Amino acid sequence: MEKVSILALSLVLTTAFSISSALPYMLEFYKNRSTSDIELLISLPSVGIIITLLLNGFIEKFLSERQMIVIGLVTLSISGTLPFFVQNYLFIFVTRLIFGMGVGLINAKAISIISERYQGKERTQTLGFRGSAEVVGTALLTLGSGQFMRFGWTAAFLVYSAGFIVLILYLFFVPYQQTESNRTLTISQEKMTRSDWKVSLYLAFVAAVIVFANIAVNLRIPSIVAYEIKGEHGLSSLLLSSMQLIGILAGISFAKLVEFLHQRLLTVIGICFGASLIAIGLANNLLLLASATIFSGFAYSVALTTVFHTLSEKISSKILNQATSVVVLGCSTGAAITPIALNWIGSISSQTVFLFTVIGLLMIFTALSTYITFRNQLK
Repeated sequence: MEKVSILALSLVLTTAFSISSALPYMLEFYKNRSTSDIELLISLPSVGIIITLLLNGFIEKFLSERQMIVIGLVTLSISGTLPFFVQNYLFIFVTRLIFGMGVGLINAKAISIISERYQGKERTQTLGFRGSAEVVGTALLTLGSGQFMRFGWTAAFLVYSAGFIVLILYLFFVPYQQTESNRTLTISQEKMTRSDWKVSLYLAFVAAVIVFANIAVNLRIPSIVAYEIKGEHGLSSLLLSSMQLIGILAGISFAKLVEFLHQRLLTVIGICFGASLIAIGLANNLLLLASATIFSGFAYSVALTTVFHTLSEKISSKILNQATSVVVLGCSTGAAITPIALNWIGSISSQTVFLFTVIGLLMIFTALSTYITFRNQLK
C-alpha cells in the first residue's frame, strides 16, 4: 500500500487538462472572450507549476517533503473545485493559477521519490507504473468531467475533489520519517555540475516539446470532433479518456521496450509520436481520428517516461531531485506556451492538417536530435 500510495501521487499531476472537453461550452459561455483566452484557462496551471518549481529550492528550506506534498494536495483539491461555485473569468483565472502551484509542490517529488527509493529493474518498472498512474488519473478525471457535464459545464471542475482521496492514501500509508527534512536539505545543498546541467536542460527541452504536442491534441480534439467530424460534444471526452487509458499499456510495456531498444527508445518513440500527430491532422472521419489519437496517447506516455528514466540513468541520486525539477519545469513550460504557440501557428494557417503537421514534424526533428545527442553513448 505504501508503493500504491506513492504511485497515487502521480494520479493528479497531469489532470489540469481533464476539463478540456468543456471547452466548447466555455467558448459559448464566455462569448466576449477570444478562443485563446479560454484555452489559457485550461493551460494556466502550467504557469503556477513553473512558479512553484522556480521557488522549490527556497521552499525546501522550510518545508519537509511530506509537508510539501500534503499542502500541495490540499491546495489543488480546493482551488480545483472552486470554479464550480463561481464562474467569473478572473476568479477562475486565479484559482487555476493556484491549482498549478499546488501541483508544483508535489510534481518533482512524486517522480524523484521513486528514483531515490528504488534501483535497477525495480526502478525502471516503477517509473513505468508511475507513467501509467499519471495517465490513468488523467483518463479517469477526463471521463468523469464528461459525465459531470450532464449537470452543466461547471460541474466538470468537481473531478478535482479526487485530490482528497490521494491525500488520505498518502497520510495513511506513507509513513512519516523524522529524517525527511534533513534529507531534503542535504539533497538541496548538493551542486549540479556543468555536465549535469547540460543533460537536464536538454531533456527539459525534449520534455517541453513532448508535453506541448500532447496538450495541443487535448485542446484541439474537442473542437475537431464538434465542428469538423460533426460528432457530439460528449464523444471528445470519451476519445480523450481512451487516449489516456492507453497509457496503462504504455506503462506495463515500458520495461520491455527499454530492454529491447535501450538508448534508442526515445528516438524511436518520438518519431512514432510525431507520425501519429500528422495522422490526426489528416484524419477525415471519426475512426481514423480515434486511432491516431489513441496511438498518440501511447507514444506520449512512453516518450515522457523515457525522458525521466534517461535522467535517472545519467544523474546521481544525490542531485536527482534538482535535475527532476529542471525537467518538470521544461514540461510545465511546454504546457504554458501551448496556447500561444497554437495561436501563432494558426495565424499562418487555420487548417487542422497544417497545425498538426507542423507539430508532428517538430516532434520528429526533436526525436532525431536525441539520437545525435546520445550517439556517443550508443557507440
